[in-house]
Amino acid sequence: MRYTGKDTESTGVPTRYFEGSNGALRTLSGVYLGKVVDIKDDTYQSHIYVELVGHQVLSNKDSDQARKEYHKVRRVMSFGGAIQTTDYSNNYGMMAHPPTPGTEVLVAFTGREQEGYLLGVLPDSGRNAQIPGIPAGELKQEGETTIGPATDLDVFSKDAVEKFRHPQANQLAKQGLGYDSIRGLTSSGGRRESPINLFGFNTPGGHSFVMDDGTRNDKHVIVPDKDRAQGDNNCMRWRSKNGAQILFHDTAGIVYIINQSGTAWVQLSDNGDIDVFGEGKISMHSEDDFNLHVGGCFNLEAECINIKATGSDGVKLETTTGGIDVHSNKDLKLTSDKNGHIKTDGFIRLTSKLIDLNGPEASTATKTTPNNLTTNLTIKKSTASRVPEHEPWGGHAEEQVKVASQAPGKLTSNSKDYDLEKLQSNVGSGSSSNQLPNYQQGFQTAPNQTPGYQQGVAYDNMYAQNIGVGSVQKTDTKDVNPRTGLGWKKGPR
Repeated sequence: MRYTGKDTESTGVPTRYFEGSNGALRTLSGVYLGKVVDIKDDTYQSHIYVELVGHQVLSNKDSDQARKEYHKVRRVMSFGGAIQTTDYSNNYGMMAHPPTPGTEVLVAFTGREQEGYLLGVLPDSGRNAQIPGIPAGELKQEGETTIGPATDLDVFSKDAVEKFRHPQANQLAKQGLGYDSIRGLTSSGGRRESPINLFGFNTPGGHSFVMDDGTRNDKHVIVPDKDRAQGDNNCMRWRSKNGAQILFHDTAGIVYIINQSGTAWVQLSDNGDIDVFGEGKISMHSEDDFNLHVGGCFNLEAECINIKATGSDGVKLETTTGGIDVHSNKDLKLTSDKNGHIKTDGFIRLTSKLIDLNGPEASTATKTTPNNLTTNLTIKKSTASRVPEHEPWGGHAEEQVKVASQAPGKLTSNSKDYDLEKLQSNVGSGSSSNQLPNYQQGFQTAPNQTPGYQQGVAYDNMYAQNIGVGSVQKTDTKDVNPRTGLGWKKGPR
């Protein structure tokens, strides 16, 4: 491995490099642009190996040993430490995925050590929309327009708008949140406005944590849609790769939790409503008292109701102003292992086809009054006035809002925010549509696969490999600078 003495052209590469001296060792000193070539470290210290841009080195990258000949760089974490005692070491701090091969990074060398230090990662130009919340974008779907969680474009698609669906789109459709602009879709991406008004991170697999201060549209920011509303999507969202999430949504005024498949969810609404849905069992156990106080009506409907008191206090029913009505569609049976008592301060009337004592006809019991649940999809009538269902549930009071779009890769382009009411597949208002987006149609990868890191080298996947655009020849994208979209090496591509 030797230096050829030739610097190549690359955006931001310094024209001179300074080398320090440490005895007989030739060491680098200063800050350099680099390209990650390997991230496997047999010491398990998360070291990476970097090729310095402009330092042409005669070496290949075809084997692990060849890639280890490049500059070893230590990763610098923003938080951590170790408490040393005579018996043990108590270590704390943070850990993150290493920058994948092909990523452009900024590294520093002190002039004293041969190892460098990773200062940071340079974002890909025009491809930062997916960070941090995997926001909605226009998806490639044959024959219809739809939106959903989207991957970023490849390095050659600078002016394109439609993107490939992220696997999380399938999970939202399964949950019933595919067209929900509050609980499902999000605009928390790096190209929503400039400067961005949020903080967060996501992993290569699709887990994300976002603290979003909401959309902005004022003289201090640039937005792709000049008619955008301010303050939408003001929320904190913690969502897993498969869609399970905890959401604190200040714009809608709700706290919302849902599992991966959508078979269970809980919502705390701004007006004090608490809605709970479980497709399976809901079980509660108290080893002491269980207290329930209702200021309004207590409505209960079930296929079968069993009540049993095991203590000596038994079961007590009391009304302070109204009566007690009991209606049975079949036999009415009252059995006591001891005495039976019926006492009234007024009269008692018994009416039957066979009775020895028959006076004026007895009044019939008043049945429960069913409620028409017009916004529900499955349970249309119930004694309960509010019955949560599997999403999309029409009982949510929060209105849909537009989902703010991300700026396209071309900085001079504009794009309109997404109005869910106007999507071809969406009908009705609120969350009451029973037509879910068909994200499975034309899906490019298996649901349990995520583009990028999990499938190997970051740029060696079906979304960005050997793609030709216009007069650009087919190129191995591992040799393309992700920040500029240009080749790392000088000469024809």
